[in-house]
Amino acid sequence: MTKRTDIFVLITGLAILILLFCANIYIGEVTISWSEIFTLLSGGIVENNSWSYILEARLNRSIMAIAAGSSLALSGLILQVYFRNPLAGPGVLGITSGASLGVAVVVLGGLSVGTFLGSVGIIAAGIMGAFLVLGLLLLVSRFIQNAVILLVVGLMFGYFVSAIINILFLWANLADTREYVVWGLGSFEGLQNTEMGIFLILVSITILFSFLLIRPLNAMVLGSEYASSMGVDLKKTKIYIIIITGVLAGIVTVYCGPVSFIGIAVPQLVRIIVKSKNHLVVIPFALLFGAGLALLADITVRLSDNSLPLNTVTALIGAPVIIYTIIKMNSRFA
Repeated sequence: MTKRTDIFVLITGLAILILLFCANIYIGEVTISWSEIFTLLSGGIVENNSWSYILEARLNRSIMAIAAGSSLALSGLILQVYFRNPLAGPGVLGITSGASLGVAVVVLGGLSVGTFLGSVGIIAAGIMGAFLVLGLLLLVSRFIQNAVILLVVGLMFGYFVSAIINILFLWANLADTREYVVWGLGSFEGLQNTEMGIFLILVSITILFSFLLIRPLNAMVLGSEYASSMGVDLKKTKIYIIIITGVLAGIVTVYCGPVSFIGIAVPQLVRIIVKSKNHLVVIPFALLFGAGLALLADITVRLSDNSLPLNTVTALIGAPVIIYTIIKMNSRFA
């Protein structure tokens, strides 16, 4: 793929992303004309004061979708390169389950609403849970080199954590149980401006930090031994990967629920469309495609009057991509 083609795909992707963003702030039970939307965005006043609150909620939801989709796609891309497995991702490797465990400890423990732990501790608990599972997985990877077996180990971590969460349900009251179940369906809505600020700051800093991995990732595509021969500090790289993927997967899971398939499917879409192996090119495309896929999923949820859970929609979109990847892998080794 030439640089000119890359630029064309990038511009087209940005245009589609803008269209999806506009559609997501326009679609809803209440119809607000574009002239009124532009008036509100420019700080003007419209006849119906409630429209400003409705538009703010739609904007927050759209921004959350972009940030969350980009974060999951980036973490999936990094994990797939590190583990050299196209099926690796925050959900499959159990990292999302670890973050869910952190949330479960807070929510099912009755500490999620109206307390200090509810506003700060739930974020820390989710990220710590993601760090825990990822750290264990990286530790196991020192003794297991086979990518498929390592993937199975990640799945087992996920099942083990899910079992612990089910045990926590035994001590939770009905209200906390319902809150956790609803959270588990996934959603990009419901965040206030303060929560949005915390989320966007953490995500933005972590994504910028991820560009430090461009050179190591470029080398690791050809294997860890080659990367080491090229002067890549593998220990430092592993720490960076733990921090970046743990924070991104953890913070998205805390705020949006365990959103599935985006972290696995988007890197595959990038590899199908963008043939470049340079992660200076691949990472921006992963961020772009992740944001677009998340917006498309949220638009589908809104068109269903919020009757479809977000995780159902992402599965419908992402599962075919993963099935295609498995078939391609099978034909390669046949």
